[in-house]
Amino acid sequence: MILVITKLELKSYSKFKAFFKFNTQIIKELQSSKCKKHKVTGNWTLKVWYTMTLWENEDDLNTFYSNGTHLEAMKQSKSFSSNIQSIRLPAENEHLMSWKQSKIALLRNTKTKINKL
Repeated sequence: MILVITKLELKSYSKFKAFFKFNTQIIKELQSSKCKKHKVTGNWTLKVWYTMTLWENEDDLNTFYSNGTHLEAMKQSKSFSSNIQSIRLPAENEHLMSWKQSKIALLRNTKTKINKL
């Protein structure tokens, strides 16, 4: 099992609408994908967002990430985000981490930044 944690920082509040449009569609697609579990949260300013997904294997994860709305969102991410961090961690069971644990994991793994814009 693979746990993916992502942090996305919006460039400005004016980018919220574009982000939210993608996010809503991605969540719908996650629900019909092979994703085992997922959750999303934003911070109190609504400029920083976190996602967490749980996958059975790399193939399922990569199939989702490289297709559909997620692929299009990644192509357009520079237009609405100032920073994206993502980490992949092995998961021993089908439980998602707490948000506190996941934020600590992101801080410890800053070398895995996938997109510093």
